[in-house]
Amino acid sequence: MVNVLTGFSVVILIIALGFAVGRSKVLGPNAVYTLNMFVFWIALPATLIKFMSETDIAQLFGVNLAVVALSTLGAGLLGFVGYRYIAHRSTPDSLIAMLACSYCNGSNLGIPLAAHLLKDPTLTLPVILFQVGFYGPMTVMLLDMQTGTKARAHFIRDIILTIIRNPLILGAGVGIGISLLQHNTQWRVPGIVAEPVGIIADATVGWALIGLGIPLAEVRVLQRGRSPRRSVWAASFVKAVVHPLIALAIGYFLFDASTQLLLTIAVVAALPTGQNVFTYAQRFNINKVLARDTAVVSTALSLPVMAALVLFLS
Repeated sequence: MVNVLTGFSVVILIIALGFAVGRSKVLGPNAVYTLNMFVFWIALPATLIKFMSETDIAQLFGVNLAVVALSTLGAGLLGFVGYRYIAHRSTPDSLIAMLACSYCNGSNLGIPLAAHLLKDPTLTLPVILFQVGFYGPMTVMLLDMQTGTKARAHFIRDIILTIIRNPLILGAGVGIGISLLQHNTQWRVPGIVAEPVGIIADATVGWALIGLGIPLAEVRVLQRGRSPRRSVWAASFVKAVVHPLIALAIGYFLFDASTQLLLTIAVVAALPTGQNVFTYAQRFNINKVLARDTAVVSTALSLPVMAALVLFLS
């Protein structure tokens, strides 16, 4: 229990440091963009290469991936139905609400937390692959069909290019290739390559959490008259609490998962709403405030929920 509380305290302290940096603006006005670009394009791929090359690939694409897919679709359907038929909002608005309730921050927050708390950042790879390779593109396709914002041929091309150019997919692919080579041959990554990759990977947790804390000092959420507060709280509750409960139920009753696997899938499902949801909302100019505010509020809710899950399932 002490180790769990210490681990989460470390995470909260680093995020708080980022918050203080954001308030003081000591790193300048574009600090959050620079940090996040470093984490996304350099540090996270290096982390995936380092750990994927040492991982049994078969373990990543079994029950874990199945639970990710089913629980994400379940939480998303709950969000869509609630927003469409209870809040009586449009279909495009409801699609953004669906993502807000189910699309995890599996990269910028998920990988650092998995590395620090579960000691294996590759545990978030199934959710990244599912979201980047299927869930996100399919939702964007539905939004495009509803809004008619671009030609179909260009849209499909852009979706394919987005997937194959994603640095996390590329990093995972390189890591998988190295893992297969090392498990099937005598070849090993030369130290002159492995060491710099390891040094960069070791920087991921700190920089990612500071990069998460900085915008918390700059964004005002739940503003009266501008934010759909009840919808934000509802979506945040579904994302941080209901989504992991769905994942636990699926893992336990459908797959008879071990306690360790249940812990993994529950913590991953409890990750807050990803920033990509706001990106999609901006792209189509739909429900932007809900997407932005849910990302912040669900982050505040998810940390104590994940702490409780780790304490209960460890």
